Amino acid sequence: MYKIFKQFIFKILLPFIRLYKLIKWNFYLIKSHEIKIIVGAGTTKFKGWFPTDIHYLDITKESDFKKYFSKKKIDKILSEHVLEHLTDEELNLMLNNFYKYSSDKINIRVAVPDGFHKDDNYINMVKPGGCGVGAGEHINLFNYKSLSALFEQYGFKTKLVEYWDEKGDFHTNDLNNDNGFIERSFKNDPRNHNGKPTYTSLIIDFKKK
Repeated sequence: MYKIFKQFIFKILLPFIRLYKLIKWNFYLIKSHEIKIIVGAGTTKFKGWFPTDIHYLDITKESDFKKYFSKKKIDKILSEHVLEHLTDEELNLMLNNFYKYSSDKINIRVAVPDGFHKDDNYINMVKPGGCGVGAGEHINLFNYKSLSALFEQYGFKTKLVEYWDEKGDFHTNDLNNDNGFIERSFKNDPRNHNGKPTYTSLIIDFKKK
């Protein structure tokens, strides 16, 4: 009953939330030399980055991109554990929007669960329908090959940051936080405190070719 009541109140307040976010966005545009957005941010906030969520920036809707990015194109995008929730059609719409409304110097940092992780317990947690938090809503389980191929179809090139390969070997490169902080990474996740890659993400930076 309480959950239904909260949803009802949120629905009433949503137009005001959208207006508030649009006002904040216009202030962000005025003071920002680089346009840096977090998609599917939830409560995540980083200095210099504008957090967005589906209620006011649906990454599958070009109309939302026109509203926010008609004056300035996007220079950096950060997405941590979002894309695994999207259908193939939604991913295609998203990538069209990312390409069309991004600048030539765009960097898109994507982190998702890693389908080549060698730990079966990890895979059972993150796979679609898995036992981990939120896995019931997962649709895709990417590996470095499948995620790279998806973005490259839309004119992006790949720079691998953190990933497992098909042989069960773990690779990690410099996680330059200027391109976006990833909490669920080898460097930043406390589950890796012993120096072993217990919980990592597939992390890739994408730029335009």
